[in-house]
Amino acid sequence: MTHTFLFCDIPVVSTDETGKVGCRMHSWVAVKDGRIAAVSPTESAAKSALGREPDQVISGQNRLLLPALANTHNHMAMTLLRNAADDLPLHRWLFEAIFPREARLTPALVAAGSRLALSEMIRSGTGLSADMYYDHEETARAALDAGFRLNLSVDAKREGPDGQKHPDPDLLGRNLRQLGQHPSGLLRVSLLVHSVYLYEEALYPQLADMARQMDCPVQVHIAETEKEVADCLARYGRRPAAQLAHFGFFRTPTLAAHCVHLDEGERAVLANPLVLAAHCPASNLKLGSGLADVPAMLQSGVRVGIGTDGPASNNNLDLYRDMRLASFLAKGARQDASLLPAPQILAMTTFEGARALGFTDSGRIAPGWQADLQVVRTDSPGMTPLGDPVSALVYSAAGSDVESLMVAGRWLMEKRELKTLDEEKIRFEAVAAARALA
Repeated sequence: MTHTFLFCDIPVVSTDETGKVGCRMHSWVAVKDGRIAAVSPTESAAKSALGREPDQVISGQNRLLLPALANTHNHMAMTLLRNAADDLPLHRWLFEAIFPREARLTPALVAAGSRLALSEMIRSGTGLSADMYYDHEETARAALDAGFRLNLSVDAKREGPDGQKHPDPDLLGRNLRQLGQHPSGLLRVSLLVHSVYLYEEALYPQLADMARQMDCPVQVHIAETEKEVADCLARYGRRPAAQLAHFGFFRTPTLAAHCVHLDEGERAVLANPLVLAAHCPASNLKLGSGLADVPAMLQSGVRVGIGTDGPASNNNLDLYRDMRLASFLAKGARQDASLLPAPQILAMTTFEGARALGFTDSGRIAPGWQADLQVVRTDSPGMTPLGDPVSALVYSAAGSDVESLMVAGRWLMEKRELKTLDEEKIRFEAVAAARALA
């Protein structure tokens, strides 16, 4: 028999069936079989949905209940490179500082860095993430051990007899079967397409065809810097999003990271229900890449989520910081305080993000949906007085205000104690792994 939970008299912050975020101040939420059994204004109705007395009762006093956050762009094992390559523009940062260190990576080092990222995300209310990195099997194993939802990208290329890289449908198919259909339901698989500038031209249409034929989602960086745009125009005569569309991409679900330097035509290309632009405000600012015009994307019909990017270019994985920053940047850049209001930001980071990661029954607190939930305390000095709960979560809350995190009806953190990971061991191993890359 599975564990059952009852959250008592707690404000619930979530999207409704239209995707609009609101708050129900006095709610009883029942969790059974890893899913939400009831969201009710009365205790009796919630208990009735459980069919028996709950195994655990959680008080709602000085707390808020909301969905786990969804990080739509990440390079998890880059925790090992945190604070090691700073104050450089993106292309120097990548080619001079990051790639040489990454040449020393081993599967064991990736595993250590991924476990550290998982512990950091869990501590700050994130229960779902994308990941674009090497040795994805190690990261998948770490996520499964942690009970965390992950959309991981697979580098499905191999070197042929001619010395050139070629798509490997067998590798991608094996991962789609073994990981994408994992019985836990915690994993989704995407095809890794780093960017429009890293591969030989002939490889891109082949990768696009493979993604379409195998109905596989894609993770890709798009228009992160002005240099990327200028180089793409010089090489192909098109801007990055337009060129990727020309190669045949965007025919399967696509996480399009950054999208900082788009023109109107590219926004029209990305205004595709299969595409989500993963806005990474902190990383874009830190690398001097620019400011993504999120209001223009939304006005053009582009779906937008929020990502931290990797912890070597952020340098943390606390989505609460990025939510606040995303809203403030839009308001300041346009000199319009009404832009990206708190409810819209929270919808982007819960419902929209979870859907884009492929977890279409996560990101809402409603009967039948996955019990991917977090409890935020409201009695810290920075959350007092609470005022509007939705505003408080976006503008005032910090990751450290998250008291507990549940994924699929299982506590990953309860009252600030990690339940599925050995944090002390993880930190020790990560420090040793970082030294190996230094």
